[in-house]
Amino acid sequence: MKKNVKLSSFYYGFPVFLVTTTDNSNGEVNVASISSSISLGDKIIIGVTKGSKTYSNLLSGSDVVINIPDYKLWEKVEELGKLTGSDTLSEGQIKWGVEVCHDKFSKVGLHTEASTDITPPRVIECPIQAECKTVSTTDKGRFILVELDIVNVWVERELLGANDVVDSSKWKPLIYNFREYDTTGDALGFNFKYGH
Repeated sequence: MKKNVKLSSFYYGFPVFLVTTTDNSNGEVNVASISSSISLGDKIIIGVTKGSKTYSNLLSGSDVVINIPDYKLWEKVEELGKLTGSDTLSEGQIKWGVEVCHDKFSKVGLHTEASTDITPPRVIECPIQAECKTVSTTDKGRFILVELDIVNVWVERELLGANDVVDSSKWKPLIYNFREYDTTGDALGFNFKYGH
């Protein structure tokens, strides 16, 4: 039997990804962990909290790389969540012990490689990366929705099966599930569009 409950969050199982953006005023690169997204075709829509460095970089016109980690990077992702590239901390960030850090890559031990069609770099440690052009932002109160066009996708070769399709038996993404980190289990079956 079900019970009506009030949850503090409704993160019912989303892939976690690392967003890299650039501050167009000084070229400084920021990396942040995010778990709010939807992808359809060659578009991705992400949710970004206002006041974050990612937010200000997007407002300055930055494009975006969506860097998708596998489950083995969960501790680095968690560490990134406790850092901000902004100079100002919100009350919530102070409460949760968030620190200001302008070189998150060094702090958490991540590395970059150049993108081919946009300015922000890709995160080397992430097996899947999507270079994206920022199309639009929509104000939603405490956050913005960002529409992105995918212009390039990079996938580690060992994850690819026939016809350069990601082999789901080899790919174990990091999932944010009701504020816990998780990954996928055994495959249940294939969608009728698999491989097309």
